[in-house]
Amino acid sequence: MFSSSGSIEKGFFKEGESVFSEGDVGDAAFIIETGAIGIYKMVEGERIELAQMKDGELFGEMAIIDGSVRMANAYASEDSVIVRIPRQALERKLEKYDPFMKSLMQILVSNLRNVHQVYMKRPRSVVDYTNAIAYHAEGFRQYMDSIKRQKDVSEGLRQLDAMEAALRVLRKEFEGFKDLRSSVLTEVDITLPDKTKGDKA
Repeated sequence: MFSSSGSIEKGFFKEGESVFSEGDVGDAAFIIETGAIGIYKMVEGERIELAQMKDGELFGEMAIIDGSVRMANAYASEDSVIVRIPRQALERKLEKYDPFMKSLMQILVSNLRNVHQVYMKRPRSVVDYTNAIAYHAEGFRQYMDSIKRQKDVSEGLRQLDAMEAALRVLRKEFEGFKDLRSSVLTEVDITLPDKTKGDKA
């Protein structure tokens, strides 16, 4: 554990002990001196492990750059010694840099957070799941179209047609269904990029 001082310090964490939790104030970054730290997020009651950090690795750094709360949980995967770098120490260093560079760092961190949020968005409702299946089926169709000069994919396309026909039946089966779970996937999440625009550019 760490004290509440604003200086760089070391702390010892036993296996299973929490370093920080999602929603905590992001007032420090950490470097693993020895041991291992697991990073995970709870998504609809399911524990999703995002990373396992080892000796010498840095974690928790985004929060001290943009001042946001923790977006995940960190715990000791084994007995670990961790160096805590308080936000004040970073701010003292950043004072020496061009304001443009500080703003650029904040923009990069914001972009990383947005990517993370999109990555963690998972289907919840029947509509979400059927839309996700349709999205991946269309992506698979585009892939098969791209390789059909190298391989006969006609049987694969027939199977895909059958799967999409079954999906249409499934969607009809759930028409008017009052789902207890709200949909979270938006039109952007289930729309594939237009490959033809990239080809013409």
